[in-house]
Amino acid sequence: MAEHEEVVVGDSQELGTVLGCSDDVLDDLKNSGVLASHGEAWNVGPAREYLRDAAWADEVWF
Repeated sequence: MAEHEEVVVGDSQELGTVLGCSDDVLDDLKNSGVLASHGEAWNVGPAREYLRDAAWADEVWF
């Protein structure tokens, strides 16, 4: 199960900085349900795990 880690950010640019990804990736994470907001707080734990696993898979396949 994904770690529960909430952060409060002012905009998507700050959220992208927290996760280390672009606005396009943020939109994909939001649309797929991996990244969810709880009011002003964002649970970034599942998104961090997803991005970590995706980066690992890219290393394996290239």
